[in-house]
Amino acid sequence: MNSKFKITHLFLNSNPWFSAVSDYSLQIALYVKTNHNILYCAEVGSTTMKDKCEQYDIPFVHSPIHNQTFINFFKSLFLLIKILSNHKQDLKYIWVFEGREHTLCCITKILFPFFWRDKKLIRVRGQAQNIKSNFISKYIYNKITDKIIFAAECVKKRVQFNLKNDKFIVHYYGKSLLPVNDNNSSFLIHPSLPTIDAKKLVFTVIGRFDPVKGHDYLTEAYLKAKFKDLKGNFIKTQMVYIGYNANVNPKDIYSKYLNIFGEGKYIDSKYYLENKNENKELFIIEEKIANIQNLLSITAFGVIPSLDSEVICRVGVEFLQSGVPVLSSNVGALPEVFSDFPELIFNAGNINSLTNKLENSLSLFLDNEKYSNLKEKSKNIGIEKFSSHNYKNMIDFIDKK
Repeated sequence: MNSKFKITHLFLNSNPWFSAVSDYSLQIALYVKTNHNILYCAEVGSTTMKDKCEQYDIPFVHSPIHNQTFINFFKSLFLLIKILSNHKQDLKYIWVFEGREHTLCCITKILFPFFWRDKKLIRVRGQAQNIKSNFISKYIYNKITDKIIFAAECVKKRVQFNLKNDKFIVHYYGKSLLPVNDNNSSFLIHPSLPTIDAKKLVFTVIGRFDPVKGHDYLTEAYLKAKFKDLKGNFIKTQMVYIGYNANVNPKDIYSKYLNIFGEGKYIDSKYYLENKNENKELFIIEEKIANIQNLLSITAFGVIPSLDSEVICRVGVEFLQSGVPVLSSNVGALPEVFSDFPELIFNAGNINSLTNKLENSLSLFLDNEKYSNLKEKSKNIGIEKFSSHNYKNMIDFIDKK
């Protein structure tokens, strides 16, 4: 990086993968970039932040912060000192998102305080781990760190000691609105599979295939639910799972429920199950969908059945911004993000509670006025609470002395 290139904000992120926290850091960087020069430092990993930075024209420097060997620690330390030294006049804000780089900055702030004159260390926490009450933690968070951003109230509650009121703010993930094509009436996963149809009651789940994400009990609830119209006839419903293999092989879900549904087939990483007696279809897609917004435009309800670990809730934000109402479990930050929709929240892991919400969603779907109002409310909440312009409040906060 050319030392003559002036930077106001430095972003340090030791997570090399595009995690929810990394996405949060990217959205902040994109907002800050509109008015200031920035530099993003991260380790190049399997799903790299480098690629994201190149996509959005964000200056990027590789730093081996994640794989914390003795050598890598000093490489990262020297890089940080070099940046601080070269940008003594222009660099004002240093953002950290994980413990490794936070520790690194605290060490330099103690050893080389002159490098940190007129600079602010900002810790953004989107992790669900506890911060224990001890001398070191209190010193780091109340003395060395200038400002703390919590991604949700539930994250702030994980701090087991008191923080100074002027030190922290709770600020939810936000992003720029995605374009939505409302003219779609169907979505084709593969020519050999049935289309996903807007005329049917379509539920969509987006997230990695992992036990904590709750696909298993959602499938049980979907099978148990009775989707009948006022005449007692089964209406046509479709459940769509989209994600990647992370401790649960999607093919195992297909194999487990094939006999229960009755019919099924698969092509490559796309699996399809059908219960003809009750007009139920389940699509299990183990790949990234490029035109995901087209699918969201025909989705009646998003479903987030997570059992734990939901903090950033970026999928929930994307659902809302697309005008898609969401059936959500009550773990982590989900009740905070969906606080305007308490009637759509169910008890995590409870098949009966989820079954009830699935069945209730049908009555909403069949009532055109109620459903139209619900979609409009979802979109308005997504725009008002979770669009990127709300980062102004965060920037105003860190600018305060």
